[in-house]
Amino acid sequence: MIGCGGSSGNNPGTTPVPTANELRIGGLFSLTGNWNTLGKASKAAVELARDDVNAYFASRSIATRVTLFVTDTKLLPETAAADLNSLVDKQVRYVVGPQSSSEVARLKATADSSGTLLISQGSTASSLSIADDNVFRMVPDDVREAKALVALARADGIQALIPVARDDAGNGGLFTSVSARFSDVGGEVAAGIRYGANETDFTATLNSVRAAIVALRATHTDAQIGVYLAGFDEDAQILALAQADPTLSAVKWYGSDGVVSSAALSSNAGSAAFMSQHGFPNPIFGLDDSAVGTWSPVAQRIKAKSGVDPDAFALSAYDAVWLAALSYQAAGGSAATATDRRNSLFATASTYTGVTGPTKFDASGDRNDGNFDFWSVGGSAGSYRWMRVASYKAADGSIVRIP
Repeated sequence: MIGCGGSSGNNPGTTPVPTANELRIGGLFSLTGNWNTLGKASKAAVELARDDVNAYFASRSIATRVTLFVTDTKLLPETAAADLNSLVDKQVRYVVGPQSSSEVARLKATADSSGTLLISQGSTASSLSIADDNVFRMVPDDVREAKALVALARADGIQALIPVARDDAGNGGLFTSVSARFSDVGGEVAAGIRYGANETDFTATLNSVRAAIVALRATHTDAQIGVYLAGFDEDAQILALAQADPTLSAVKWYGSDGVVSSAALSSNAGSAAFMSQHGFPNPIFGLDDSAVGTWSPVAQRIKAKSGVDPDAFALSAYDAVWLAALSYQAAGGSAATATDRRNSLFATASTYTGVTGPTKFDASGDRNDGNFDFWSVGGSAGSYRWMRVASYKAADGSIVRIP
C-alpha cells in the first residue's frame, strides 16, 4: 500500500487511527496490471485533488486535511478485495475506484457492510446499478454507452453487428447492452463471441469473428458489417492480428471505454496502424467543450505528473476526491454516521460541478449524463496518437463528426 500525505505502510497495526481533523481517502487503481494507463492517470489525479482540497480548506480556515492511501490492484478482484479490507482497517471511509466492474462487484458487499463509500471512475456494468447501496459511479452505465455506440454504428451504415467481449462483468455488460440496443433499432446481431479474462491466444476468437463475417456476407456488404469489441489492453493484440487479415480488416470495428487513451494500443505498431486506417472509435462520457478552460489545466497537471494523457475517467477521479471531501464536511466530519456520509455524498453531487461537469447521480448512484465522445488512434508510424473523432448528444441522439 502506498500512503500519500502523511501515512504509509501495509500493516494496519502500524498506522495510527485518524486524527479528529484527518479525512482518509483510499484509491484502488491498476498501476501495473491491465488497463494501467487509467490507473496511473487516476493516481496522479487524486494526488493533485488532495493538494487542491487541502489548500482550499486551509484558505477557509477549515481544519480538515485529506490523507490518501493508494493501492495497486492490478485490475484483479481478489487483490482489490484484500486492499479494501486493509483500508477499512485503517478507517478509510471513502475510496476512489476501483476502476473495473469486476472489482466493484467483488467489493460491493464489504463496502455496504463496513459503511465504506466506493466512488468508481471506470465501472459501467448496469448489473451494478443498484439504489441505496454504497457504490457510486462517476460515469454513465453501459445502457447509456450502448445508445451512443449504436447511434454511431447506424450512422456509419452498419446493419449487422458481431459482438465480441472479454468475459468479465464490465465488458460483459457492454456486450449485452450493445447487442440489445442494436437489435432494438432494427439491426441484425450475430452470435456473440467471448474470450476469457486471462486469454493470451486470440486465434480461436478471431477465427470465430472471421467465420461470422463470411456468413453475413451472404446478405450484407462489407460496408454494412461491423465488429464490436469490448475489452482492455489485450485489444492491442487482437487488432494487430486483424490488421494482417484481409477478411477481418475488410469491415468496420468499434470499441469501448476500457481502451480510451491506452498506451498499449497506441504503442503497438499493428493495432495503431489498424486504428489509423480503419477507425475503431471508442466511446467515453464526453467533456463539455465550453468548459475546456476548467478541465484542460487539470488534465495538463495530471499529464505532467503521470506522463499519461488523462481521459474523462481519470478526470472523474479528481472530481471524486472533491466530492468525498466536501460531502464529508457537509455531513459533520468525523461525527457523521455511515448513513450521514452516504446521504451527504448523494446530495453534494446533485449540486456540484467539477472539472468533468455536473456530477449529479441518478437514483442508482450512477452519473446522470448521457453525452459521449469517441476516441481512436490517428497519425502514422512514429507519430500515432489518440484523437477525438466524434461526439454523441443524448438530447437528440445525434452524432457530430470531428475532422
